[in-house]
Amino acid sequence: MNLKKVKYLIYALAAACALMIILFGVTKSMVFLWLTLAFAAAGVAVNLALWRCPHCGGHLGRDVSQYCTYCGKKLDDLE
Repeated sequence: MNLKKVKYLIYALAAACALMIILFGVTKSMVFLWLTLAFAAAGVAVNLALWRCPHCGGHLGRDVSQYCTYCGKKLDDLE
């Protein structure tokens, strides 16, 4: 999976988590609380497992530029 798809997957999981928080606030149903926790855990897992440099495998962190901070190679598939 390329970095662009991973980035959108992380964004989608964060949006689903936010939606579940809103639904929990409105309905007070524990189902939405558990779904919120599940989406948050999935987002963390995807970030840790897949948000890596395709060249060296270093974790890209939050501040992603056009170049990897570990190996310095250009991250072509980010855009």
